[in-house]
Amino acid sequence: MKKLMLTGWMLGVLVVTMVCFAGTAKAQDAARDQHSSETLKPPEKAVSVYRLEFAVREMEDNKKINSRSYTMLVEDGDWGRIRVGNRIPYNTGKDQFQYFDVGINIDCHLRDHGNYIMLENTSIEISSIVKDESSTGGTPNPIVRQARSSVEPVITPGKPAVITSLDDVSSNHRYEVEVTATKVK
Repeated sequence: MKKLMLTGWMLGVLVVTMVCFAGTAKAQDAARDQHSSETLKPPEKAVSVYRLEFAVREMEDNKKINSRSYTMLVEDGDWGRIRVGNRIPYNTGKDQFQYFDVGINIDCHLRDHGNYIMLENTSIEISSIVKDESSTGGTPNPIVRQARSSVEPVITPGKPAVITSLDDVSSNHRYEVEVTATKVK
């Protein structure tokens, strides 16, 4: 009986020791896994940010008659968008209207390649309302003059570059769009 009691007691101590050891081993495994996953993470790449300055010049007979500038900050791999102008209604049926934007729209997707950047999917749209002199009464739909360009220029940071030039087909006006990219971060 003493021998049975002693064996039971030793078995109990053995079970308690195994449970404690298993808990300690699990905690050590978890700590090791957490530490190894932290050390295996690749270092985060610093994100480049650029200030893009767009200069839109309106020319007539090779003389600058108007100039506007637009600036945006864009991170590498991100989109930049500028919308400036008015929303103009046009009639689509009895007492029904839709709207479109008139002014300037600039969209671009920036990719930093180290010593140059690429402005992917760059879209520039310049539009204005043309006064219709022939209209007699009523509310006619507006006539819109529009110039659009889609380009993918490669830009050297810090150097201005003309990325598109557009002739207005209804006049002797020309639009030149120049961009300068300056690294901010």
